[in-house]
Amino acid sequence: WKPSDEGSKRIWIPSDNSNGEWVSPEKCVLHDTLGLFGSQLYVLEKHYQKDILSFFSSAFGVKANPSLDDYCKLWKIWEDSNRELSNADCCAFWGFVVKHWNSRTKELLSEELSKTPVFTGSDSTLLFDKHEVFIADDLFLKDHFGQLSSCPLFVWFPQPSLQYLPRGKLLEIYAQIGVRTLSESVEKKLLSLHGFHFKQVNPKEIFIGRGLSKLILGFLASPSLGLEAEKRHEALKCLLNITVLVTPEPINVGYKLLLSSGEFLYVEASRMIRWEREDSKFFLQKFDKSGSRRKMLEYATHFAEVLSEGIFQGFWEKEDHIYQLAELIKLGFMMEFDEAAIDFLMKTKNLEIFLEDEEFLSSAFSRH
Repeated sequence: WKPSDEGSKRIWIPSDNSNGEWVSPEKCVLHDTLGLFGSQLYVLEKHYQKDILSFFSSAFGVKANPSLDDYCKLWKIWEDSNRELSNADCCAFWGFVVKHWNSRTKELLSEELSKTPVFTGSDSTLLFDKHEVFIADDLFLKDHFGQLSSCPLFVWFPQPSLQYLPRGKLLEIYAQIGVRTLSESVEKKLLSLHGFHFKQVNPKEIFIGRGLSKLILGFLASPSLGLEAEKRHEALKCLLNITVLVTPEPINVGYKLLLSSGEFLYVEASRMIRWEREDSKFFLQKFDKSGSRRKMLEYATHFAEVLSEGIFQGFWEKEDHIYQLAELIKLGFMMEFDEAAIDFLMKTKNLEIFLEDEEFLSSAFSRH
């Protein structure tokens, strides 16, 4: 049996006082497993026995579960309510999104969701304009800006992590619906070095030598980059012709985080190392080799990041490789770029240099 006309398509929803109302099938759903839609949809399993639910589906076209549109409407209600959400609410919503992620889900969420969840501690989550919230893809900057801001800045993740709601997938979804990453939203400002006391040293004293150069050339020669020998050598020349200047004072960098409101947050942080390629000058804070392992690792990290960014400065279309090269340089630094150790490291990473690279190195270091 099916209703004879559209006007007959009504479903009776009983109430507690033996009364009730007739409602449209579009306002009904058979199941609400997560219990999210009690105030938006009529859940028929609450009012009818299991055996009759299939009749409502076949005769009236009632959907089995809330749809993507229903979830988007629910999120809009949450946005307008300005209330704190529970961790369970967010897990339920984003769990559905992850499970049903496709091009239509992306399009609908990009258009409909103007706010993004931010974890505020305990078991509560607040919703903020998605252009005021950031994906913390740089933990160094996250620590500094997180301490500075009076409001939460970074997108929500389940606490603790859940297998059906992987962090990597959530990061991908947040980015695709318009949430900015922290690193792309920050402006770096090089602070003046006026008044600093510098001492010029031989580049070899800070491990800028044949071992480091060999490692960089091996990475640049990898097939995934597709760089010809001339370009590889040109990228390395800027490192081999630098003046190295050491100071005992911290070398700070300023970071400004722009918000969509026009306001900004500003922090200064020590980065220990700075490379001004245009002037061929490499500034660094004096490194104490007898310091703690943490200090050594911190120094190696900054050294690797600055070198990697500088090497790729002329190849911004390859900038996704900056992190990979930085990780290699950091490992090499911890071994003081001992050439035998570098050869082993390159072999484990399936990297090699070619005859033209070997000739370039021999020529470059015959003069050093």
